[in-house]
Amino acid sequence: MKLALRVVLVCMLLAAAGWAQQAQVSVDYLYQGSNHVLGATNQFGANGGRADVSFGNWRHFGLVAEFAGAHSSSLSSSGVGLTTITYLVGPRRTFQLGGGEKHKVSAFVQVLLGGVHASEGLFPGGTAMKGSANSFALSTGAGLEAGLTRRISLRLIQADYLHTRLPNLYDNYQSNFRLGSGVVFRIH
Repeated sequence: MKLALRVVLVCMLLAAAGWAQQAQVSVDYLYQGSNHVLGATNQFGANGGRADVSFGNWRHFGLVAEFAGAHSSSLSSSGVGLTTITYLVGPRRTFQLGGGEKHKVSAFVQVLLGGVHASEGLFPGGTAMKGSANSFALSTGAGLEAGLTRRISLRLIQADYLHTRLPNLYDNYQSNFRLGSGVVFRIH
């Protein structure tokens, strides 16, 4: 996990150096619906937050670094909860939908790669159960933003599919659906 965080930080710093004129930061509330065993009925919801930094606007493409965390206090009658932290980076394509100089409406699509760290759960690890695990994560999603001023927008909605490969007793495959909304700050 430390290596992945370092990679994300280096990417953010390099992008900031090259595209500092076109940066934006967002802070969102996040709801994550998860199915930790594919095809099973053990679905659960988790609440949390997300922050992302995006840089650049080369032909409406930019680079995004995202950090999100979600927690569910009890997944089953066992009383075991789950906390997930994702760290992802990748490209974002933005589409201007209309509006004036200040009040622009835009949409975006993105594909992000990185990792997930899960804790406060039970994960199979050889001959024993472990309390935490790390794995690959892939997120694809889209969002809609409406400008309030030149520097502040509302992220009306962001919807993502998050694929993770945390160990479980079945197939080590999880499907997660995330919804969020929040505030975007532009740095020009």
